[in-house]
Amino acid sequence: MKKLISGITALTMFSAMTMGVCADTVIAPFGGDPFNADPNPETADAVVEFEINPQYTVTIPAKVELTGNYGERFTGSGDITADGVFLEENAAIIVTLTSASKFNLSHEGEGDYTLPYTATGFFGTVDKENGRAVARFETSTEASSVTVSFQTDEVPKFAGKYSDPVVFGIYIEKE
Repeated sequence: MKKLISGITALTMFSAMTMGVCADTVIAPFGGDPFNADPNPETADAVVEFEINPQYTVTIPAKVELTGNYGERFTGSGDITADGVFLEENAAIIVTLTSASKFNLSHEGEGDYTLPYTATGFFGTVDKENGRAVARFETSTEASSVTVSFQTDEVPKFAGKYSDPVVFGIYIEKE
């Protein structure tokens, strides 16, 4: 008899235990019978979401060499490439080009002579005073490229090595 009373007491205590469940929305069946095979269902809304940041790889030429012959203008070009571009809707990567010298090649020697040159990209000729966008890339799993061309504005007057560091800017533009 003691075993029967102990068993009934244990069963009563077990059935009186509550289980804690964490949830934002709790739905209980009508009538409180969770085993009802044909309950009137309750509904609740939930939000499914995730966030992914923009990503891309843009490669600019490390150096562009101008070539030509004595008595001619010198020309050269370099490619800007974009790969794995993943942006928000209506967004694009814009690449700009500027030159602190206002696009004048400096002579490595001791002279004061500078050789003006022009840069041209996807959007046309670059403004020598303010720079300009030279490439635009939209979302794409395929790599794409834009060629930027350079040409001296005149035939060089002196032999020697000329250079001008240019600055490529890269930003995301939203329409």
